[in-house]
Amino acid sequence: MINKVIQETMGLLIDDKGFFLEEFPSIEEELNFYLYTPIKNGFLAVIFSTLGNEDENLLAFMNHARLNQIPAYIVNIIFTGGHSVPIKEKLPNYSEVYVDEEGKFFGHDDISRSVLSKKVAVTQKMTVKSMAVTFTLMIINIIVYTFTAFKSGGTDINIFVLISYGAKVNELIHAGEYYRLFTSAFLHADFMHILFNMYALFALGRIVEEFMGKWKMLGIYCFSALTGGILSYLYTPNVAVGASGAVFGLLGAILMITLLGKKKSMKSMFSRIMIVLAINLFSGFTSSNIDNFGHIGGLLGGIVITTIILLLDQQLKEKI
Repeated sequence: MINKVIQETMGLLIDDKGFFLEEFPSIEEELNFYLYTPIKNGFLAVIFSTLGNEDENLLAFMNHARLNQIPAYIVNIIFTGGHSVPIKEKLPNYSEVYVDEEGKFFGHDDISRSVLSKKVAVTQKMTVKSMAVTFTLMIINIIVYTFTAFKSGGTDINIFVLISYGAKVNELIHAGEYYRLFTSAFLHADFMHILFNMYALFALGRIVEEFMGKWKMLGIYCFSALTGGILSYLYTPNVAVGASGAVFGLLGAILMITLLGKKKSMKSMFSRIMIVLAINLFSGFTSSNIDNFGHIGGLLGGIVITTIILLLDQQLKEKI
């Protein structure tokens, strides 16, 4: 029963609500993990405990959070095993919710009820609001792709259509059409091309937008698209299109957030970001028809602009 409840809860929080999963030194060997998501003043963390061990497990997580400088509101999901629940004094930044022997939740407060809510409409509304720039960029890319597909008479976009509407063509850029360094990032060659790029934009954009804010995220995306176009122009002779450079810029932004950002729990993402980067770069250099220099240019652009933003923000806060 416990495993089933954990699996269902993880599915709800990770798949539907975008939580992340991490380990911590729990006193309970099989419950040594927590789920978390960023909120306004830190993180919302969900841990699991068995009745009788919940206070010690809470203390273990609080020590982990303090050691890693993670400000967190904690929701403790406690498995009662059929025993009665003692009355406790309410603690600040902490909620408990209980699971009986049949796997049913009870004892919710407003916070825990909101965390475990399965109301899809509310989740979608919150997601759209918190990902306004990401969704807007996705919509623009999809509209442009749909338009070029209509012009091409199919899902595989005609190269002359791409060139007509802003693809990166070195000879034309050299002749003065510099706008192509940027507009090429909003064109895609076929359905699978835009599908993979929009999935990556959705996955990475929400993280950057949440931690950096809407306008900074937009600036990072556009700057990375431009630097990707520039490096592609310098080192790739072929016609090129796609949002990949901008997406790699978002990956570079997350990399710098993990290194320089004040939200210490992001440090745990560093190794995963490096693995994703390594896999994507290796895949690019071992496959044909991939604009590797566009990817690298976007990645470097994201690293540079995010580093500048984070350092300027830090200086501003120190002056205040």
